[in-house]
Amino acid sequence: MKTLLTTLLLALSFNSQAALIKLESLHNDYQVGDTVELQLSISHLSTTLGGFFSELSYATEGFSLVGWQFGNGFDDGFGSWQFADHNALAGLLALDDYADPAADEQLLAANQGSGFVLATLQFLVLSAGDFWFSFNPDWSGALSFDNEFVTVNFSDLQLQVHPASTPVPAPATLVLLLAGLLFLGARKR
Repeated sequence: MKTLLTTLLLALSFNSQAALIKLESLHNDYQVGDTVELQLSISHLSTTLGGFFSELSYATEGFSLVGWQFGNGFDDGFGSWQFADHNALAGLLALDDYADPAADEQLLAANQGSGFVLATLQFLVLSAGDFWFSFNPDWSGALSFDNEFVTVNFSDLQLQVHPASTPVPAPATLVLLLAGLLFLGARKR
């Protein structure tokens, strides 16, 4: 009996594929004062999704949330059920998006493909350093269109922010150059 159960579990584990929810940065180089745009996406789908939920934490000393926009993967033309909760003091953002229970599954499957953008997030950079954007795996996941949990892996994101560069003041450089040329001209006479 143990052999049969072990064989069955192994066979099922080889056939299952976990989806991946990740954050991606559209650019690699940021400075203090820049606006960072991140994409929250899901890939490696083997079934049509009916919804997702996520709780994302970020460093409040490094970033300030400007806004977010949900993707269209759960919209069959009649909208989806979107929920969001932001705690700016704790640096927590919860995003949920669910297809309507009466949604057309074929349209959703066409929108989703094997992966799609769940949401786009914008942050203002407040300070320099290395910062993490992390998922809470206990409060993040996905549901199939049949309302069953989908196995999901999460990929956190680390961003390195550089201090804002200070430009060399052009007028002061020009004044120094002219003063030097006048000095050389006066010395030559």
